[in-house]
Amino acid sequence: MNKKYLPGTGNSIWQNNKTVVWFILYLLLVHSVLKIIFYNYNYHLLFTGDSAVLSATKKFVLVKWALLSDLLVILVINTLLFLAVAASEMINTRLFRWFIIPLFVFLNSFALLLNFVDIFYYKFHFQRSNADLLYVLDHPLNRLLQQKSIVIVAAIACLAALVYIVWIIHKKILDSFTNKKKPILVTTLLIGFTVLLFNSNISKFVLPAYPLTKLNSNELPVVQNSFHTFFYSVFRGGKPIITEKFMPDATCDSLMPINKTLPPVYADNSRKNIVLFVMESVAFDFFDSASAFKVAMPFFDSILKKSRFYTNAFCFAHESNKGITGILAGIPTISDIPVYHSPYLNMPLTKIGKALKELDYTSLFCIGDEYDNFGFAKCMNWLEFDKYYSKESIPGYKKLSQHSMGVQDEFTLQFFGEKLKTQQQPFFATQYNVSTHYPYDIPESFAAEMPTNYTLPMKSMAYYDNSLQQFFRNAESKSWYSNTVFIFCSDHWMFPKGEKGEYNPVSGYRIPIIIFDPRVQEKRNIIIPVSQFDIIGTVLAMAGYKKNIVSFGGNLLDSSTLRPFVYSKPNPTLYQVTNERYVLGYNIVSSKPEYLFDYVDDPKLLKNLTNSSEQKKNLQALIQQVQAFIQQAYIQQQTGFKR
Repeated sequence: MNKKYLPGTGNSIWQNNKTVVWFILYLLLVHSVLKIIFYNYNYHLLFTGDSAVLSATKKFVLVKWALLSDLLVILVINTLLFLAVAASEMINTRLFRWFIIPLFVFLNSFALLLNFVDIFYYKFHFQRSNADLLYVLDHPLNRLLQQKSIVIVAAIACLAALVYIVWIIHKKILDSFTNKKKPILVTTLLIGFTVLLFNSNISKFVLPAYPLTKLNSNELPVVQNSFHTFFYSVFRGGKPIITEKFMPDATCDSLMPINKTLPPVYADNSRKNIVLFVMESVAFDFFDSASAFKVAMPFFDSILKKSRFYTNAFCFAHESNKGITGILAGIPTISDIPVYHSPYLNMPLTKIGKALKELDYTSLFCIGDEYDNFGFAKCMNWLEFDKYYSKESIPGYKKLSQHSMGVQDEFTLQFFGEKLKTQQQPFFATQYNVSTHYPYDIPESFAAEMPTNYTLPMKSMAYYDNSLQQFFRNAESKSWYSNTVFIFCSDHWMFPKGEKGEYNPVSGYRIPIIIFDPRVQEKRNIIIPVSQFDIIGTVLAMAGYKKNIVSFGGNLLDSSTLRPFVYSKPNPTLYQVTNERYVLGYNIVSSKPEYLFDYVDDPKLLKNLTNSSEQKKNLQALIQQVQAFIQQAYIQQQTGFKR
């Protein structure tokens, strides 16, 4: 059989085009290996309850979409490279060697690096990389160098291996240029195919359905490519994905009212100090006597005997930058990036610092982390707090015991207590701890005394409890103490078990909320569903604020202001509503519910009730509630959009 040759050459069509074909296949193989690792490492997070076992058909669908997703990313990145190879005779050799090849080595390495990082970062974010990464990974090199030596060495070795593999693949392209082989046929086809994808009238035939409509939101991260999700999010500017208006605005307002006036808590206009402890990554499991992860906490175990303990409280999301706005602003974050970094800064909201200032309160915020890490300084300025303290404010902080995220809690709380002692009353003070944050590197002397069956998160919680105990021992003798109410609220849930912790749509959002008033000392376990959004209303009602406020929550001390629904956002396309019995997950792109569980009778969430005829009424009612929440949040943020 005769070979086919290109006109005027002695080279076969395959010989001239195989370099490009192998280039694509090699890159596809590396992306696929990373995706397989991602799938296996995060399986326990992606597939829980009734979805824990995948059928062969479902696995085939995931493989198909995964390969297609990676292939399209490779083609889109390298189209210009293929064009340069095809037009090699018109390109200066030095330009090709010293600019074009290094450029694409960098782009392809960066794409692989994002996918590599997401293997481990997914457990914190519950989604592939997006624009939020630009705001969460503040000084990533410094963060890496704070890790253990073995982690630093392993990270550098993996990065070097990825870059080396990519360079070897690109060197073959460079050699093909040097040898004057012109892969015109394959290159032209690849360029044409990539261009067609950007034509909406044609791409719908190439891609018959967007993956979001074929896959559930928990399956989507398996097939996505992090390079695509990151740049698509950056291109959108972090804007939320909202595909439709669900109902008339009047209906939405009646189902999800956010403009409200909350009656003052104290009829005698008491001007109590309010101290809020935002607890980093603290799960409800630490407080649950029925949990295997219950921690012995002398301080918390003591005050729970004389406090209001909300045992059915939920966070909104898994990120601190979303938790802080939920707690202190009473609003959800529906964009990919933090609200205080977004174009929605002018949205209607109640700035807690400004509102309290009208009542002659002084507001202050204290954290042992670096100044403005996670953008907290910007957030407090946005909410008009009077004072902001970070680790740099603590005298001699460089000599104090350090956590990867900053100064250890015992020293930050000691500094916090000194500030409260000199603070003019009444005041509202927020303290954000760091020692319970991953990687839980608390003082070794304390960790060594912990029970051997304690996980790292449990040990860090015990350390935080001990630090609070020291703080309160000192505070009890101070003049401001008896006129102060203390609120404890976690910013988000984190695995009590560690990296391989168990997760489901209920346990993964349940957090502790506690209100302790030294003058009242009343033990109450409250089971009605509440959320972080209820904190701002509680603080302002305690302070006696009588004006209208904007909040997605109510007042924890007044049950008449609380709605029996709480809301969470597992990922960009999935919103969740939970009441006293059921939890519903609603996909805003497919406009369909993904799950409905009766978490009271089915605590392991093994039976999905979305197709149950008996639950049709409950299903529709919960869908309407979550749709009203989504629409109200979208309207609020768009109202403040900076044009």
